[in-house]
Amino acid sequence: MVENTESSSLALIHAAIELFGRDGYSAVSTRTLSKKAGTNLAAIKYHFGGKDDLYLAALEHVIALLSPQVEMARTMFDQGKGLAGNDPVRQAQLVSNLVEGLLNIFLRNKEMQAFIPFVIREFFVPGKHFAIFYEALPRRVHELVTEMVAMVQDSDPEAQETIIRAHGLVGQLVIFNLGREILFRRMNWQEYTDERISLITAELTAQFIRSLGLEVLDDNSD
Repeated sequence: MVENTESSSLALIHAAIELFGRDGYSAVSTRTLSKKAGTNLAAIKYHFGGKDDLYLAALEHVIALLSPQVEMARTMFDQGKGLAGNDPVRQAQLVSNLVEGLLNIFLRNKEMQAFIPFVIREFFVPGKHFAIFYEALPRRVHELVTEMVAMVQDSDPEAQETIIRAHGLVGQLVIFNLGREILFRRMNWQEYTDERISLITAELTAQFIRSLGLEVLDDNSD
């Protein structure tokens, strides 16, 4: 049994992320959640008030862990954007850095692997708290990639064409999590290793750069 209050609360959040992600909100009972967490049934009401509030706490837990990393990617881009200006070589380097930074969040972050089913279900079957999730994470990543597209193509970041193109690029990033089981079976992989992530990063970076009309950097580029 989980003994102290803090560990009891966190255990319930971890159980919620796993069970809601695997089975869906409606299929998971409070009894199942408490059993998975190793707490008594009253702990859910004590810590969160009820099942829906526990779901929201799980969502906020994911946001709290991933938001600082997205903010780091944003800061890096904002700092590099001024330096890149209209120089296509520097723009290509900034694109490369951004792709690597975002893939580090999606693929290298071990905590993210535990969140995948939970996040995927929220994407495809949005719950009543989806707006909170969207504003905190997907929108910020989407806007960041949109600004990258607008910078390179000197376009309006609010233009439909710019946003749609960015959406396609975001899809290329997230497919390595959303569709990882397909890739694992095709490649006979069991997990993402550092070497495999580096291979994916190099390939995806080249795709991004070419799709934006830039030249792929060679290994000696600054």
